[in-house]
Order: sequence, then structure tokens, then C-alpha cells
Amino acid sequence: MTNRDNINPIDSNRTCKILWYLYWAFILLSMVIIGWTIYLKTVWTPDPATIGFFRPKKIKNVIKPERGTIIDHNGKILAITTPIYDIFMDCAVQKPNYANKSEKEKQELKKNEEEWIEKAKALAAALPEVLSKDGHDAKYYENLILKGRERNLRYVSISKKVDHPTYKKLQELPLFNEGKYAGGIIADTLDPRQYPYEGLARSVIGYVRKQEDIEKARRRGIESKFDYQLHGTPGLEWLRVTDNKIKIHDNDSSTVAVVDGSDIRTTIDINIQDIADKALRTRLQANEDIDGGCLILMEVETGAIRAMVNLTRGTDGRLGENYNLAIARAGEPGSIIKTATLMTLLEDGKVKLNTRIKTNGGRMDDVNVDQYIRDYEYQTGLDWITVLEGFKISSNYVFRHLVKEHYGKTPDEYLKKFYTYRIAGRYDFELDGFANGIVPDTKRAGYSPTDLIQSAIGYSLQATPLHMVTFYNAVANKGKMMKPYVVESIEKDGQVITKFDPEVLNGAICSRATADTLVRALTTVTSVGTGSKVKNAKRQIAGKTGTAWIALDAKYVQKGGSRYVDSEGRKQYQASFVGFFPADAPKYTAIVTIYSKPTNASIYGGTIPALTVKELVDKLYAIEAEWAERIPDSGEIPQMDDYAAYVERGGDGLVPSVIGHGLQDAIYTIENSGYKCSHTGMGHVVSQSPKAGEKVEKGGTIKIVLK
Repeated sequence: MTNRDNINPIDSNRTCKILWYLYWAFILLSMVIIGWTIYLKTVWTPDPATIGFFRPKKIKNVIKPERGTIIDHNGKILAITTPIYDIFMDCAVQKPNYANKSEKEKQELKKNEEEWIEKAKALAAALPEVLSKDGHDAKYYENLILKGRERNLRYVSISKKVDHPTYKKLQELPLFNEGKYAGGIIADTLDPRQYPYEGLARSVIGYVRKQEDIEKARRRGIESKFDYQLHGTPGLEWLRVTDNKIKIHDNDSSTVAVVDGSDIRTTIDINIQDIADKALRTRLQANEDIDGGCLILMEVETGAIRAMVNLTRGTDGRLGENYNLAIARAGEPGSIIKTATLMTLLEDGKVKLNTRIKTNGGRMDDVNVDQYIRDYEYQTGLDWITVLEGFKISSNYVFRHLVKEHYGKTPDEYLKKFYTYRIAGRYDFELDGFANGIVPDTKRAGYSPTDLIQSAIGYSLQATPLHMVTFYNAVANKGKMMKPYVVESIEKDGQVITKFDPEVLNGAICSRATADTLVRALTTVTSVGTGSKVKNAKRQIAGKTGTAWIALDAKYVQKGGSRYVDSEGRKQYQASFVGFFPADAPKYTAIVTIYSKPTNASIYGGTIPALTVKELVDKLYAIEAEWAERIPDSGEIPQMDDYAAYVERGGDGLVPSVIGHGLQDAIYTIENSGYKCSHTGMGHVVSQSPKAGEKVEKGGTIKIVLK
């Protein structure tokens, strides 16, 4: 007999029934659960009060990062964020409610209220000393608080823009020392950006804008360009509200650590910036004809910008740093371009400094511009003039003639050099808004041979002051062109994260021999030429002047007249001086460019711009230890015999002849000689008064008639 034969049939049936019941019970329970789930999701609406009772009260709190600091080359703070508070008071805090209270309870509440009022009066008495900047007395604050108490006001303004030390003192005063919920003190935190040096270098530093506005607005300055690094990364935490409505950190919730912003170290030296700002501001403020101007000081060896000043005149006549003219305003640079023209001629072996040129009476044939270019060389009375002489006196005829003669049939051979000199185009720069340098393009519709010869003297092309100072810096650096930069490093907690090293744009825009020759020519300009106002600077300067008329909008131009002269005979000028110093061992390169309003006055690069650079050099000399003793100049630059003879004849005091000139060249000649010009008619000059050769005091007016 097997074990199977011993199984009781009754027990077997009972087990099967139990399993059967369990099976159907499971099926039924599953159906109930599924049905209940469907009901909860589709039909049932929970009671918010019930949910709120069981659910933890948590508040999401975004922790704002501290914005990084902007510092100068030496670590001085240029921009910093410091907490500032608007202080309010909840005057209804702890105010008793007498409703449904017994007499005994009411008496107790009245006693508490009297104690509160005494504390409020004590607070009012202490506030004038702590908030002395507001100028209110104790009675003012007492009335403010007690009236707020009567009216149940919960947000009464006590003081605006309170710094952190003052806020800490307020927290120690009567009533306020009991905190927000018992004492009523409310502090709205602001994070304003502080600029310790106020307006200095503001166009470089920039401004802080709300994040949502940055994309809408045109970005300017380091504050905007490096906003990501300065801003940091917000943190996140969860707060729990206690029964007495105090917010505390919820330890059961995850947090994201806040990452404060990084600091930006600039190349700006704020001491030099201050000197440069004062030098330019003083001269511009004194001349209401000047609408604005800029100054750049660049370190020769590295390309680091130690000062960048941008001043524009507002409607109230005041000068402010509102727009970065140095990088954003591209215009016809005038005669400062002649150094690039001379570099090309020297490099291509077309001329030497002593190459003689026949003046031809200033006449240029086959040129679609005013044919007579009789500027300074005409006054000499010479038939021949050297390249150095022409450069020294900034002769338009000499350089237009040379470019036409040597590149008239191969203009691209000349024009392409502007790309080598990085005057055309642009390059990476830390600040937004860097304008493009433009030169004539022979493949462009409308190109004319006139564009070629005009580019030789700084017209028919456009460049910013930054383009030009970078080019001259390369001349000072023996042909090696450094990329200009204003940000030195990105730092965190005193440690350098990213270092911006000096960068070479072009290892050799010219030979060392050509660079040395240009230094000699530029030193001649500042010794006995158009830049001679800087010759007595405490360190010898090698540089070039440049004056250009600014083309006017067509609506301001008289029909059929010059695009540079308005209907009232006024002109706008862009005048520059650019050079480097000390001339024998250059350390810095500087450019000053100014922009005039429409005016009848004469404005030149050899006046305000040159004098500003001279003052900059003199002041730098005073603060630089290594320049404690003046180093004498290496020697006088030999003067051309013919030019010296002309000076001896008193040529500077004689009225030049402009008979046969076009209007543009006539005005240029007269004003370059130190006189004012009035004119009538159109065409070429047929008569002038006073006549050529007459002795007239500088500043007098020469009247010309054109037909």
C-alpha cells in the first residue's frame, strides 16, 4: 500500500475548497483595488485642508550667488556688489485683539500695548543717530510709527539704501532687537553694484543689467561680456515653515550648493586711467566745439591697455563715459594713416626718406578730385620736396602723388597692405561693439582711382582709434604687432582660473629697418613738424598728427556743395595724435582722437590731441619711479636746409596762395596755416583777400571767391 492510498478524500476536498476560496478572494480584492484607484484618479477630489495637514510645508528657496568683483591690474576694486537694505516696519506686530476677551485679559493686553509703545518711543529716539544720513529727528520717527500703529500698517518705510553696518546697528535697537515677527523690522535686501572710482573707465567696466534685459540690450563692457563668469551659479534649498511662521532649513530635503561668481582682473591701471581722464576731460570741457573724444594707452611689449577713456558731451554740456568711441566709432582717420602709407612705400622699395619729389605746382593730372593740392609745400616756394619733408609737414600732395605714381596701375598691391597692418577688418577683443575697419575694394561697385589716392591721406577708408593705436604700437615694437586686450585673468578666491597672455597678431608687419626709419620720421614730426607741440614733453615722443573732415548727412549739405561742409559753411572734424614714448625705447603707445560739432572753428590733431598726450606723458613721468630723472634727448633731428630757409623767411606769418584751388584744398591750406576761411561761389578759387604773401596775424580770416 502506498502513501497515496492512505490520503483521506475528505481532507483533499477541504484543501481544494480553501484554495478555491482564496483564489476568488484575491480576484475580488484586485478588482476592488483597481476600481478604487480609478475612482481616486477620475472622480474623487481631495480636501485641500486635509492634504495640507498631512503634507510637510516646504518652500523652495533659490540662493542668489554673490557677483564677482572687477579689479584693475594692481588689484584695486573697480566694481563690487555689496548688500544694501530698504528698511520697513510692521507697525501692527503684536497688536492686541480685545474681541471676546474677559476684563482681566483686556487689562493684561492693555499693559502689553503700553510696554510696546514705550519700546517704540525708545526706538524712535535712537533712530536719528543711526540713520543720521536721512536727517530726521526723533519726533518724526515717533509719529511715523505710532500713526502706523493706529492704522494697522504692516509696511511702513523707515529708511532707504541702508548699508550693512547700519543694518546691524538697527537690529540692536529697542523693539527691533526682537526680530521680524516680534519687533517688526523688515529688511528688503538689494544687491547694487558699487563703483568706487565712479565714472572712471565706465565704458570699459560696463553696467549690471537684469539677466532678462541683457539679451534685449546691446552688450557693453566687462560686466556684460563676462556676465556668465561674474554671475556665478544659484543654489537651491528647501525651507520648512514652523507653527509660529518661522522659516527654517528642512534637513530632510536635498540642496544644491551656491557657487559665487569669479573675479575679473583687468589690464587697466586706475592711477593711469585717472591721469588720462583728467588730461582729456580738462581740454574737452574747455572747448564747447568738441562733442567728445577718446584716449587709449597701450603697453608696447604686451598690447595690454592701461587706460581707455571715452568722453561724450551730454545735452547738459557735461562730459560722461556713455559710449566706447575708442572701439565702436570707425571714421576717416586723416593724416595719421600716412605712416602706413610711408611704411608700404619703404617696404616695397619705392622711396627713401631723402627721395625728392617735384611739386609740379601742386597739380595732379587725371584725378577725379580737386587737382591742386598746394598745402605746405606750396608755401615753401620749392620745386622739389623730400619724402621726409612731406611727412613732417603732413603734405597731402606728396602722399597722393606717390601712391598714384607707384600703385596707380596696381592698386591692390597697395590696398592689401592694410589687411597686413590690421587696419582693415577687425580681430578678437574682449569688449563687444568693435567696429570693422574698411578700405577701398577694387572689386566693389563704385570703386574709383580717387579712392586709391584718397586712402593715402586717410580718406575713403575707415578705422577706429583702436585700429590705429595697435598699428602704431607695432611700429614702436620694431614691426611686431601685439593684440590689444583689457582682461588679464579670471580669478576665484585669489587663485587664477584663466590667464590671458599677450598674443601676437603679426610677428612682422614690416622689417626692423623700416620700423627704425619710421621712428626717425615720426620723431621729426614731433620735433620740427606738425606735432611740435609735444617736443617739450618730459620724455621724447615719436608721433603723427591727423585731421579729417567728417562727412555730413546729405540733408545738412548745400545742394551741389562739398559733403564735408553744411549749408552754413561749417565742418565737423575728427582730429588725432598718435605716438609712442620714450621715442628711443618705447614703453607706451597713446592715441587721442576728438570729434567736433559742426563749427566754423579750426580743429587740428596738432593742438588738443597732441597737448593731451603731452600732459599724459608729463604726469606719467611724475609717478613712474624709473623716470625719476629726465633722460636727455639723444640729439637734434637735422632739419632740411630748404625748410629751414623758409622758416627764416618768416613763412609761417605769410598768407598762402590758394588761387586755382578747389574748395576743399583751399580751406585745408588756409586753416593749416592758422587762419579762418570764408568763401562764396563754387568751382575753383579765382580771388582771395588778403592776397598771397601778405602779413596777417594768425586767427585772421581769408576771404576767397570761387567760380
